[in-house]
Amino acid sequence: MASLFSDYLDALGVKHTEEYSDSRFAAMPFKSMFGLANLLKEYGVGTAGVKVPGQSRAEALAKLPVPFLADTPDGFAIVTAVGDASVTYRSQHKEFTAPASEFASGWNGIALIASAGTSSAEPDYFRHHVGELAASVKKWVLVALAVALPVLALWSSGLCKAWPAWVLLLLDCAGLYFSWMLVQKSLGIRSVAADAFCSVIEEGGCDEIARSEASSFMGIFKWSEVGLAYFSVSLAIMLIYPGMLPVLAAVNILCLPYTVWSIWYQRFKAKTWCTLCVCVQCTLWLLFFTYLAGGITQHIFPITGRFIFDFIVAGSVYVAVLLGINRLDSAILKHIKNE
Repeated sequence: MASLFSDYLDALGVKHTEEYSDSRFAAMPFKSMFGLANLLKEYGVGTAGVKVPGQSRAEALAKLPVPFLADTPDGFAIVTAVGDASVTYRSQHKEFTAPASEFASGWNGIALIASAGTSSAEPDYFRHHVGELAASVKKWVLVALAVALPVLALWSSGLCKAWPAWVLLLLDCAGLYFSWMLVQKSLGIRSVAADAFCSVIEEGGCDEIARSEASSFMGIFKWSEVGLAYFSVSLAIMLIYPGMLPVLAAVNILCLPYTVWSIWYQRFKAKTWCTLCVCVQCTLWLLFFTYLAGGITQHIFPITGRFIFDFIVAGSVYVAVLLGINRLDSAILKHIKNE
């Protein structure tokens, strides 16, 4: 989310990159108009501070060149337009319109006027802009590969002609997404998407469950980590070794008792609902019904020596990935605590 400084640069039409400008604003020890004026000088923007007496504020408001920065009881506001009866301003990254008299009465008369020229720009803007474009390209390349590689894997293995494979692919991806948002919750990482999703059933339910003792298995592994390991390994095995689908079906069946316990715990013990947890449980059951309807569970029996060997190999991969995720989460938590 853009900072006040980036918003003001946008209003002034000054070339800048959001990441660099936000980092410079965040590094300011005091978020004052004096500090903003000094920061704007780095961008080649001239500034002037004004203080208007109370009786002249309504009149001055209409005469000050926009955009300017006004000091209000709710923080700094970027005034972008002043009409005869209303004022348009940006505050907390949102656009507002208020009656001119109301805005003038709440304004303390202190303002910062900025003047940007054609040469005004972020220091080393070109390099920062290229880096920003490269970061955006990398993100879209990653998305494209994340979509293309599984589809190519299904095609090369011949599973593309079987409807259960496509359903399993989508369900594993959904489970990965839900589990990743749960991991973010357990690490205390703020995510707008996770917060919005968690409020669907009950506001704050995900956070409460994520902080409870039941969020981990005997304090060794978080259930969110187990979910992330399960869905990622299941997806990888299906795409790379499609012949092990019966093994994946068996592992899925072994996971179902956990779903019953999780729903019971939320309903009767915690008495609160975690939307993401419920989605994970539903995904596990949808996977089971897909394995069942696709005839994959029929190949579990009779249990052969080959099946047992594949089951042990798959189990080892699940454990290895889980240990890796757990170590990574511990490192992230340690880094967060040391900040």
